Amino acid sequence: MKGVFFRLPQLNQTLICCDGAAKGNPGAACIGFIARQSDEICLGDGSGGLGVTTNYIAEVMALITTGECAVGKHLTDVCFSLDSKTVILAFTRGKVPWIVKNRWRKMKKTLRSITFRHSYREVNFSADQLAKKGITLGKGVVILYEGRPNFLRIMEQEDAHYFRFT
Repeated sequence: MKGVFFRLPQLNQTLICCDGAAKGNPGAACIGFIARQSDEICLGDGSGGLGVTTNYIAEVMALITTGECAVGKHLTDVCFSLDSKTVILAFTRGKVPWIVKNRWRKMKKTLRSITFRHSYREVNFSADQLAKKGITLGKGVVILYEGRPNFLRIMEQEDAHYFRFT
């Protein structure tokens, strides 16, 4: 058993926790995300359906969709938190999948600062729960929420203790 921790973003930065999932690989896929400020305020969140795709593409689409929402809300400094090290490495090394390359370029021109953070599933459970809501949605359908939706009973907290079983 290993202790894992959740950290809020730096001052004037927005933390966007995102997750993609597929039932099967490939299978019915979905995304979920939640955006938070350094004072713990939830700026918004969402769930979306992707149709049939792989786990990797679901994680990529979670990142791209959340980034586009950040641009739409006129955010400038964002930290993306994902549980997929593979996606983080691809985007930091410029190995962006061709299907989203233009969307990523456009996003990068608008956002002043983009950072990435790897997070274990145990401290990314809000995004995971939002993604699971997306599994019932049709391809391309995204539901956006203002603030924390009622079905998210709890959100990750900095002073809470979380454990990962290894």
